[in-house]
Amino acid sequence: MPRANIVSIVGAGRVGTAIGLALQQVGYTVSAAWSRSRSGRQRAHALLDVPVLEIEEVALAADLVVIAVPDDAIASVAREISTTARRGKYVFHTSGATSVHALQPLREGGAHVASLHPLMTFPDADASRLTGAAVAVTCDARDRAAFYRIARAWGGRPFPLDDANKATYHAAAVFASNYIVSSVWAANAIFRTIGVNNAQPLLNPLIAATIENIVAHGPAKSITGPVVRGDTNTVKRHIETLKQGDAEIANAYRAMAKLTASLAQLDVSA
Repeated sequence: MPRANIVSIVGAGRVGTAIGLALQQVGYTVSAAWSRSRSGRQRAHALLDVPVLEIEEVALAADLVVIAVPDDAIASVAREISTTARRGKYVFHTSGATSVHALQPLREGGAHVASLHPLMTFPDADASRLTGAAVAVTCDARDRAAFYRIARAWGGRPFPLDDANKATYHAAAVFASNYIVSSVWAANAIFRTIGVNNAQPLLNPLIAATIENIVAHGPAKSITGPVVRGDTNTVKRHIETLKQGDAEIANAYRAMAKLTASLAQLDVSA
């Protein structure tokens, strides 16, 4: 385990900052941060109240290093800090899809490496979102207890995820979050075609009730609408009218109708 619970944040975006804040609240010391962007540097100053240093200095300033940068930057960041984040340090990245092998230069230097991905959405750096959220932990078996302890410290519920399954896991998370957002965006876009330019307040009760049903009863018992009723002609009319406005939305509707039919164990072709 990190000797003195001293943490540094490499990438002061919404996730990295939220983790830093959550660890501060339970007694960890966040010593420094680094960010490539001006907004990230300002966030580190304003919310974490820590100095923003050069990337190698940030890794040197802590026993636990959190790498919360975009997926494509993780490997290059690992190489950059490999001279200062060496033997005995604990380093994890926060990507749900990127392999732990991206941290190989750090592993070769003797650091304990992992990925810890909070199964949560972060529209802002809200540390409270981490409380109770699952955390997918990918690491060597010998390091699991230490990284589980870190995830639990910020209020997370860790579970093991094999490195080979990370992309599949992350695709599932995208369905559960991003594609809900895209579906609501599509609903708003369709409403605009019939002259309702601010449909979000109209949709909010429906969205809230749907989410409540899923949480309480699970997807299979929450599905409603024309597919589950077997109203194939209604589904076909929906697709035909959507084609007149936006072919991409029509294609998405068709794909989701087929997926919904599979959920309802029905044979619906449209």
